Amino acid sequence: MTAQTSETISVTLAAKDYVQLRTQAGWRDINYLQLTDLYRLLVRMAPSFRGDVFDYGCGGAPYRALFKNCRQYVAADVTPGPAVNKLLGADGLTGEPEAHYDGVLSTQVLEHVPDAVRYLRECHRILRPGGKLLVTTHGFVEEHGCPYDFRRWTNRGLEVDVTSAGFRVEESGKLTTEVRAVCQLAHQLMLHLRCDGRPLVHYPLAVVRRLYFLLAMPVLNCFARGFEHQGLASATSDLTLYTGVFVLATKPPLSTEQSTGV
Repeated sequence: MTAQTSETISVTLAAKDYVQLRTQAGWRDINYLQLTDLYRLLVRMAPSFRGDVFDYGCGGAPYRALFKNCRQYVAADVTPGPAVNKLLGADGLTGEPEAHYDGVLSTQVLEHVPDAVRYLRECHRILRPGGKLLVTTHGFVEEHGCPYDFRRWTNRGLEVDVTSAGFRVEESGKLTTEVRAVCQLAHQLMLHLRCDGRPLVHYPLAVVRRLYFLLAMPVLNCFARGFEHQGLASATSDLTLYTGVFVLATKPPLSTEQSTGV
């Protein structure tokens, strides 16, 4: 997939359907399954966040409305947009005071960060002791530059990175697994059913692609609704095919010695 420029990203963020796509994806949307599963996770997690929350790499801040129990919701990104109220520095760091927030939200950002460990350490730095981090990212999906795309995670790999940054993992899991993952990946693979430079092959494939997205994709999305229990699986499950991963972690409270300065 071609990397997006800052200008095209800004246009995307300004589009009226940006939030709707991520919160109310339809059967005819290519990412219906993984966006629906991600949204359901956030619906479950968001009510537990209180105080001041920092959306680190917010994009169009599509999940802002879910964090209604919070005192303050700061949407931050490196690219300006209508929902962005804090512009990050060129280095991607927040510029926020240490121990300033009660929660950090990071949805589908980590794969676009050159130094994921540095990013997670910055999340740790700006959180108050006892503060929460909810991070979601990709498992097995195609490359999608925005403008860059650097890596993918297994569930265990994300746990290791979050723990290495100083957090204590409270819950982790897999999103869009097994049958739902197969359907989601089939949609993405169909985008690549092409043979540029060889018209006699390319155009018949283009017809197949068109028919797939017109007819087969909505049918498969509807079929996958029968497997909603595979939308979210715990880290301890034996499911090995999934398109997304998440970790909910906390910054450990200060020890007695640290809090008293001893």
